[in-house]
Amino acid sequence: MLDKVDLRILQFLKQNSRMPFLSIARGLHVSESTVRKRVKKLRATGVIKGFSLEIDRKLAFESIVAIKCKPKTTKTIAKKLAELDEIMPVFEVTGHFDIFCILSAPTSKELNRKIDKIRDIYGVTETESFLVVEKK
Repeated sequence: MLDKVDLRILQFLKQNSRMPFLSIARGLHVSESTVRKRVKKLRATGVIKGFSLEIDRKLAFESIVAIKCKPKTTKTIAKKLAELDEIMPVFEVTGHFDIFCILSAPTSKELNRKIDKIRDIYGVTETESFLVVEKK
């Protein structure tokens, strides 16, 4: 169960996942070791799954990729996609497509390479890519 301190730590890390523990501790009026131990516990229990990097929109291309799969391959394909560091997050969905995922790359050529990598996965029958032009 998360208490108020855990929730506040998560709020600080959500704003800036690289925020020093000392800065968080000062903001919460607790010791740095308290923050360090709690973050370690939050990671160990899976509350914090990882820390991410947000690239300035001017430096990256981002695409939402819709994927259609052969029958009974959706779970396997979604698992393979989730294991790739370059693809995040992965959504199994209902409708015309079976999976949606989000890709980003520093160049359009690199983005296309990543989409081709998805197309090469066994069971993928169709993809449709949507280039993100603005994000709020």
